[in-house]
Amino acid sequence: MLAGQPFRFHGLNIYNANSRDNCSYNLQTGNALDQTLNAIGDGNQNVFRAWFYQQLATTHGARDWAAFDHTLAVAAAHNQHVIATLADQWGDCESTAGPGIYKNEDWYQDGYRTERRPGLPATYREWVQEVVSRYKDNPTILTWQLMNEAEDAQARNGSCSPNAAATLKAWAADMSTLVKSIDPKHLLSIGTIGGGQCGSRGDEYQALHDLPQVDLCEYHDYGQPTVPLPGDAYNGLQVRIDQCRALGKPLFVGEIGIERGEAGSLDNRAALFAAKLEALAQQGVAGWLLWAWMDGPHGGSRADQLSIGPGDPALAVLGRS
Repeated sequence: MLAGQPFRFHGLNIYNANSRDNCSYNLQTGNALDQTLNAIGDGNQNVFRAWFYQQLATTHGARDWAAFDHTLAVAAAHNQHVIATLADQWGDCESTAGPGIYKNEDWYQDGYRTERRPGLPATYREWVQEVVSRYKDNPTILTWQLMNEAEDAQARNGSCSPNAAATLKAWAADMSTLVKSIDPKHLLSIGTIGGGQCGSRGDEYQALHDLPQVDLCEYHDYGQPTVPLPGDAYNGLQVRIDQCRALGKPLFVGEIGIERGEAGSLDNRAALFAAKLEALAQQGVAGWLLWAWMDGPHGGSRADQLSIGPGDPALAVLGRS
């Protein structure tokens, strides 16, 4: 609900909205983000999802909120809301000191409370407390998201531990309780892919989202461009919709990605997106976000294949949703 009315959201991932050349290209100089939202079109988007990682609010080891303040002000000027994602499973855009570090089971058990990356002043738990405290009264925030694509494996692309589900749920319980103790007004999501990752496979997904402080379920859709409701009978999107309906909680699809080569043309890709969005609407899904906005070739071949830029026919599909 928004202002007492049912609210279904649609838009794009603009993951680098807070970037000052420290997470893909810069959207924090001048009117770059404003131009981006103009190019997307306010009628085509009412929500976007962006990284609110600690590195993006840190300058020379000290806290610097300028990027976040700017992003939220520009979004508000366009009457759009923001899903603020607070950390990354893969470690991307989280530190300039070396490559990203995957968050394994040790991190979910204890590291989120104790580990500090070089150049960053806070642990993950301390960071979440900081950022939520600063923006708890900001109405432009749609939901806090604890992690981008949370999963509890023993290593990147590694096996699941026997304790994965219990460990992931304990982390989510601690962090969601912390967030809600500071900010009981905004929504909260964990940030899962939903496709059978460690800690949220099968019935584990429903048990994870049964936490009372968790308001939203999430799913990410890649790899099946011609299937409106992708996945299998154990971890597919229809299963997740049914599980969350049983919990009385809405589900949104936080990333829908189709590579240009998979579709053959931008027009064909827009039609594939349209079929997916129609199916989501029929299932009562709360919202959807395409992956991802990019105003030019910046991020490598797959990123470019997935990108949605100025004039893309997919934007008009969003506007009709």
